[in-house]
Amino acid sequence: MMIPILILNLFTLPRALGFMSHQGGNVNSPYKQLAALDHSCRQKHCQTCLGLFQDFNESHDQPLRMSESDLARINGLRQRKIKMPILIAGAAILPGQSMEIISRDPKLRSMIDYVLKEADHNEIGIIGLNPHNQTPLNIGVSASVTPKNMNSSSNIFQTSLTVTGSRRFEIEDEPELDESGSFYIAEVDIVEDREEMMSEEQESEAKKLSERLPGLVQKWEQLVHDKGMKRELKNIMKSLGPMPKKDLGRRALWVGKLVNPLPSLKICFEIRPAMLSCRNNYERIQLAVISLQSSIDFLSSGQSRI
Repeated sequence: MMIPILILNLFTLPRALGFMSHQGGNVNSPYKQLAALDHSCRQKHCQTCLGLFQDFNESHDQPLRMSESDLARINGLRQRKIKMPILIAGAAILPGQSMEIISRDPKLRSMIDYVLKEADHNEIGIIGLNPHNQTPLNIGVSASVTPKNMNSSSNIFQTSLTVTGSRRFEIEDEPELDESGSFYIAEVDIVEDREEMMSEEQESEAKKLSERLPGLVQKWEQLVHDKGMKRELKNIMKSLGPMPKKDLGRRALWVGKLVNPLPSLKICFEIRPAMLSCRNNYERIQLAVISLQSSIDFLSSGQSRI
């Protein structure tokens, strides 16, 4: 699908994302909390050090040895935080979804050149717009940029790039304008492998909800077919492949891409920003079931498009 890049006044991006320079970003960021521990204070009652040091006797403090799993977790936190250029598309995309972005704005070409020639890695961040107020989201997915992603065009003034959503991220701090003034670079937290919490009750309920998905999908497919969208349905199912059987998170994302495909069928409300914001698989599965049922109800109502 060809989607023109949204040309947003670059100087409005930090404010649109809800960041204020004097606030210094998210003060509750786990990385800022981690950084607070990186000092040499050895005071006996230092609250910052209590998590790392333990009093073993009255005369002196001894370092509390950290396990390999603790060290691996801290290292993982550090590796999750990276900087990447941010591209604003009209709609959010999910991991595994692809879109073609076409623009005559030279800023897009500048960003691509930066990623290919200067950046430490070949990823950019794709964020969409809040469907309610059309402001940029602070969540999105990363996408690799390589020469193979570039599409040939007879128009020398036009840049075309195909991107596929990869890792989910959250923007941590205020984006910074690059030296050329062409695009923003933001520090992001890669949350794809972040540890998520679910209660036993939520885990049980998530499995029950997941078991409802095949029946709902089958009903949804039949209704879409009956609406005269047989070719569109075939293309969607071909691009998605079979529904994952066990992984609840992948199963929910599969449903998200089913009801919000590219190009849109306009038979389900936009749920991708909400899916990216979910904190665990219970919330994802719940959203998948609700969106499928909502789309089924809409298709059954006889209305044409949302």
